[in-house]
Amino acid sequence: MGTMDLTKARILVVDDEPANVRLLERTLAEAGYRQVRSTTDSRQVLALYGEYQPDLLLLDLMMPYLDGIAVMRELQIPEDVYLPILVLTADTTTEAKKRALEAGAKDFLTKPFDRIEVLLRIKNLLHTRHLYLDLRRHNRSLEKIVDERTQRLLQSEKVATMGSLLAGVAHELNNPLAIVMGQAHLLRRRVKDPSLIERADKINTGAERCSRVVRNFLSLARQRAPERAEVRLNQVVQEAIELLAYELRTSQVEIALDLADDLPVMWADAHQLHQVIVNLVANAHHAMRRMDAARRIAIETRSVREPARVQLDVTDTGPGIPAEICTRIFEPFFTTKAPGEGTGLGLSLCRSIVEDHGGTLTVDSEIGQGTIFSVELPVLAPPASVCDVVEPESLPPIGSKAILVVDDADVAATLAEALQGDGHQVEVAAHGAMALEMLERRAYDLVLSDTKMPVLDGERFYSELERRFPGLTRRIVFLTGDVLSREKQEFLERSGAPHLLKPFDLRKVQQLVHRMLADPAAGRGLSLPQG
Repeated sequence: MGTMDLTKARILVVDDEPANVRLLERTLAEAGYRQVRSTTDSRQVLALYGEYQPDLLLLDLMMPYLDGIAVMRELQIPEDVYLPILVLTADTTTEAKKRALEAGAKDFLTKPFDRIEVLLRIKNLLHTRHLYLDLRRHNRSLEKIVDERTQRLLQSEKVATMGSLLAGVAHELNNPLAIVMGQAHLLRRRVKDPSLIERADKINTGAERCSRVVRNFLSLARQRAPERAEVRLNQVVQEAIELLAYELRTSQVEIALDLADDLPVMWADAHQLHQVIVNLVANAHHAMRRMDAARRIAIETRSVREPARVQLDVTDTGPGIPAEICTRIFEPFFTTKAPGEGTGLGLSLCRSIVEDHGGTLTVDSEIGQGTIFSVELPVLAPPASVCDVVEPESLPPIGSKAILVVDDADVAATLAEALQGDGHQVEVAAHGAMALEMLERRAYDLVLSDTKMPVLDGERFYSELERRFPGLTRRIVFLTGDVLSREKQEFLERSGAPHLLKPFDLRKVQQLVHRMLADPAAGRGLSLPQG
């Protein structure tokens, strides 16, 4: 299921009524589904499942020998394997639905069922499975690539090589991550079933986590600036502790929070600060793992008036750090952990993030007395040009406009679907040369273009616009995952055109498009961060 052709999905139909099986087989065949297996004997399901490995199971609830609930329990499908099970039942009671959901069902159809409803529910479930498998592939790809690059970095004598390697990983992943996040957003917006909405949210959360991993590595390599927004530091602390709560609790680590009520709202990157706190708390936990004495981590925040800044202290009751190690603890690749337990990148990443925010990260430790890591951050006001993300439907109406999207096919299709949902006429082009041919044939109100493309890239495409369609130079938005190229950054600054970094939040794209269509000058020089 690597492509979006859902008709190639493998479907297994289980119903003890031959007439129902024939009806479903005929319905699926007429809709183009070519890989359908069926059985009227529920005792055969386990063997068929192992042999056929279906993408979707249509399962009758009331059957002799083994009913639908018993079949689901017998299959014992792991939680990390998303196999959508569509239950077919004449029993519409709440108790029946509850039992089926608890056993692993994802959706219900009540007999007798409507043909259109059957096909729509099957399509939605298969689409969700496709997104889930896509995300899992990208996660594994990310883990593999990061592991490979990290191993190469660990053996490198120059930390400078880290920047190009990690940023290269980011560029390779930005397009597929943009597709996964965009498709999850579209799925969530269009489905009504709460279970599908929840699944779409999980897909999006997983993709955003991948994106944050990439962005954090780029921070270490100093290949990107913090993506600032309004941040409440106490909330970030509480979210970080919630993330680590189970591990800390099972290790009998006491957490003491002393969070000041008067902290100002900060202009910072919440994802990066979250990473700093998680790393500091995880390091403190690791330092106390082999202690028999009480284990305690205290986190304190406070506001400092002159000059205006915020301080965060993470204090542990661990064994302390020798002075000679304290002097090297923030060096990349320096670690006192056993091989395989750490890369030595955590504290280096933390200091890099804090310094990119204009702050400082220091350590104070004494053998036998524990350790204090202190973060100080300046309190900055947001720039006047910053505006919050607003849902497009809440903005003033502008009517249907003609938009040209120039990008990789899957990214372009995702953007086109979102913008068509806002009522616009959208056409796509695979590269700049194709876009120029389309511009010769008709006029467009706005152009969204990638910067890195085959045949004719974004920079040369823009030069042709200046020469042949100068009016469009004020009605173009660039999309880029190329975080490495200084020349690319200089071009974007020189053009003054707004640009979005991949992977992006579709809501931000829709908002920027709406603003540009309403007033092309509104986006000049605007750079929106990743999703």
